[in-house]
Amino acid sequence: MSVPLQTHETRLLRTPSGVRVPIDRDLVPLILRLWSLGLNTKASCQNFGESLRDSGPGMPPGDPRWSAFYSDRVWLKLSPAPAEHLITLLGADRELSIAMNEWGRAASWLCIRPVVPDVYGGPARTRDTHLFFPREHLDHVTDVLGRSESVPFQPQGVSSA
Repeated sequence: MSVPLQTHETRLLRTPSGVRVPIDRDLVPLILRLWSLGLNTKASCQNFGESLRDSGPGMPPGDPRWSAFYSDRVWLKLSPAPAEHLITLLGADRELSIAMNEWGRAASWLCIRPVVPDVYGGPARTRDTHLFFPREHLDHVTDVLGRSESVPFQPQGVSSA
């Protein structure tokens, strides 16, 4: 399921599980393609920096450092295995592979998978994966996934029979 922050114009889409969710208008083609490949999103935003500036989740409202850092970046939140599959699919494209591997540039991608302590005192856990990439890559990402002839993602332990 994909639940964007409500900063941008959205369109209601039906997720693969049948739930209707608002998706940022500019992300609709990408999200539909991801879902068709079995890559279910948990959240998304077409301009994460703008959303942080406008809503400031988890931080002081209007903190310009974070909104500037994520300005004009698409945000996708996925479970770890689908995120890895997506990165593998997109990494086959030379231009996107370079952007994923060269950090600190305007065209760089950022992948964050927080490792946090267990609230019950157990071992640290890995949470969902957050992918951030320049909005200018959005059409290219959608095109690359549209040309993808790979088998749709299937979670481990799930057979196609």
